[in-house]
Amino acid sequence: MALTINHQTNDISATAGSVTIGGSAVGGGGGPYELVSHTTTSSSATSVVFDNLNDDYITYQLVINFDLGSAQGNKPYIKVYDGATQITGMAVHRTTTSSQTNGTSESVIDLVRELNSRYFCAVIDMWGIGLTNKPFQLLGHSYTTSTANSVCEIGAVAAPATGVTIDKIEIASSWVNIPAGANLTLYGRKSA
Repeated sequence: MALTINHQTNDISATAGSVTIGGSAVGGGGGPYELVSHTTTSSSATSVVFDNLNDDYITYQLVINFDLGSAQGNKPYIKVYDGATQITGMAVHRTTTSSQTNGTSESVIDLVRELNSRYFCAVIDMWGIGLTNKPFQLLGHSYTTSTANSVCEIGAVAAPATGVTIDKIEIASSWVNIPAGANLTLYGRKSA
């Protein structure tokens, strides 16, 4: 077997057999995260829904990025569902540089604290999707271009409930719709 390393493109290839580093196969791309679904809104939208989610992944990661065109009172949030039934009674905690909020009976997970922003982006990890009788947990960070509290850390949990299986998430926004051109991508992670 011949091993070739192209220093200009950083590619490694073998003429036969396989290449391992530390016992793990090299090549093939991929990685632990797989694309589940991606949406770029073609027009202003009241919400974006990812449904029919299951327990194929140990965790899901949601990446959101949009530009409102000018500073507006936009308050992005997430709702979670068991089929058509919205999950309520969640404990939600948000922390920013100068303040924090706690809620123990929330029906939505607000992703910001400060309003009047033009840009919004977030990375949100979620556990418990597709699992029956298990807790739903969420942890993430968001950023807006507001003058204060622009970085927000979000945590949420819904206690396990008998017969409940979270299989849908909805991303929406109070006061202003999700704008045209917004990118929302959901990834799944199969292994740690």
